[in-house]
Amino acid sequence: MLKDRGNIKWTSLMLPEHVVELKKMWEQANERPIPLLDEQELEEMNVKLQEAYSKKIPVQLTVHKKGTQETVNGIITKIDSFQQTLLLETDSEKKEIVPFPSIIYVK
Repeated sequence: MLKDRGNIKWTSLMLPEHVVELKKMWEQANERPIPLLDEQELEEMNVKLQEAYSKKIPVQLTVHKKGTQETVNGIITKIDSFQQTLLLETDSEKKEIVPFPSIIYVK
């Protein structure tokens, strides 16, 4: 049976530009599009965010960033409806600005 070295065999024939482009292609293949939310889900998230803001309750947000979904925990310190962002103070005393359209789920 023929034993092949896989990608190692071909890496010496690849230019650095090809390697960079292949990495970009693999990253793009792993990206997930932002899910579409209906009006009822958006309204439910809005109610949860307003309640968490007014009562200073810690929230867990699932946010879509660069093709991936990340979870952010913290307390909402400001809601800016004009710029459509909220300011979240995370557990590590760090403040993070989260745009409304990137929020997927609120817990």
